[in-house]
Amino acid sequence: MKYLKSLVFAVIALSLAINLSCEKDDICAETTATTPHLIIKFFDVNIPADTKAVSGLSVIGEGLAEGYEVVYNTTKDSIILPLRFQDENVLTTTRFELKKNTNFDTDTNTETASNTDIIEVSYTPKFVYVSRACGYKSIFENAQITIEADTENWIFNYDIINSTIENEKAAHINIYH
Repeated sequence: MKYLKSLVFAVIALSLAINLSCEKDDICAETTATTPHLIIKFFDVNIPADTKAVSGLSVIGEGLAEGYEVVYNTTKDSIILPLRFQDENVLTTTRFELKKNTNFDTDTNTETASNTDIIEVSYTPKFVYVSRACGYKSIFENAQITIEADTENWIFNYDIINSTIENEKAAHINIYH
């Protein structure tokens, strides 16, 4: 009987030792906020309170080749754009080509007439610790936008709604066209 009690005690002690020495899994939950994207919402320049979709919208990020568009030939009233964040606390600029009325001729395999405006988004990345499982995420402070002037701009104006990009719950920039 004493032997059985000692054996039960040993098994319980060994089980506790094994369970207490295990570490919990370090898995970043899908619901954890990660590095946010820039959200741009489009509005009617004549009725600024009304959203207005851009027809045939294509967006190409600086340094990306044709065929690697962020958005391609769609009609949308808002877009989500990725921002670069290599260096913390260093002013960074990302350029995007926004093409309106993109048409693709399948016979010649070429893009036909469209109107391209170029925007530059400048910001300062900041790294924020999330958790051991998730590591760091970036937020972007002091966001500014510049629209490159040309002879046929389709983007007429913009408002910066939130100059700190730390979540994707609402638009950061409104563009009027």
